[in-house]
Amino acid sequence: MTGRARRAAGALAVLVLVAGCGVPVEDAAEPLPSGALPSASSATQASPAASGIDVYFAAGRMLQAVEESLSDRTPAGAMAALAAGPPPDRAEDLRTLLVDPSTGMPVLTIESVSPTGDGVLQSTEAFLRVPVPDQVLLMGQVVSTLAEVGVRSVEVRDPAGNTLSLALPGGVDNDGPVTAKDFASLVGP
Repeated sequence: MTGRARRAAGALAVLVLVAGCGVPVEDAAEPLPSGALPSASSATQASPAASGIDVYFAAGRMLQAVEESLSDRTPAGAMAALAAGPPPDRAEDLRTLLVDPSTGMPVLTIESVSPTGDGVLQSTEAFLRVPVPDQVLLMGQVVSTLAEVGVRSVEVRDPAGNTLSLALPGGVDNDGPVTAKDFASLVGP
């Protein structure tokens, strides 16, 4: 068989496969049935599986809870909501400390969460440079937000894997896991 004959046979085989693939051929375009595409208004609404959780943002030296609709009610989803920052209408008076302003990346990430709700966070070098008063607010944001999705305690490890001692409100250091209760004094009305 010559090269030209092989190409013709290959083209014929492709034509037979495409013709038999089950896609009907129409002479004119037909409109889609009503409701086949989502409307513009439904794209902006929360999915039925989404539900609200409190995400905690810094408001001065306190924490303020803001209810956010979250379809991903996992620790990773809660951390993503915190990293995204407050809603635009609250951006003037609320802020997140989770994101390093020089890189735009979170200074803490989830390493693991046990079935009993004990979480381990991995810190970056940037977290180690956060001033202690801001680190207290940051940990309050993170621990309080994670408690909304079932994480009951959090331990933070440095980049080398060592457990960090964390400052609590009132200047007390804690060498073990921390809970939302440890930061309850920071939560405003």
